[in-house]
Amino acid sequence: MSEKENSNNEPDQIISVNPEAVVENIKETSIWLRLVLVLIFLFVFTFTDIILWLIAGIQFLFTIFTKKPNDNLLSLSIKIRKYLSQIIDFVTYSSNLKPFPFSPFPD
Repeated sequence: MSEKENSNNEPDQIISVNPEAVVENIKETSIWLRLVLVLIFLFVFTFTDIILWLIAGIQFLFTIFTKKPNDNLLSLSIKIRKYLSQIIDFVTYSSNLKPFPFSPFPD
């Protein structure tokens, strides 16, 4: 292998881990609380799949019978979409804002 090929496979930066800092992080209760909340919100995220199937099916029926979707279900689906966005942001650490019920349900 040439030096050029070898240099492309090497990491640009070596990351060192301080074992003492890891032990301190393990003892931090807020990290474990966040894990529990992430697991709960991932369960809620999965559960909303059923709700979305129901909304889609009911909207389809409304469209068949009235030629337009139900406005109340449209409003609900927008709120659910915003709520799911909050959950995704929280579980991926993009935001520290805890979703409903720890903060208001999205408008």
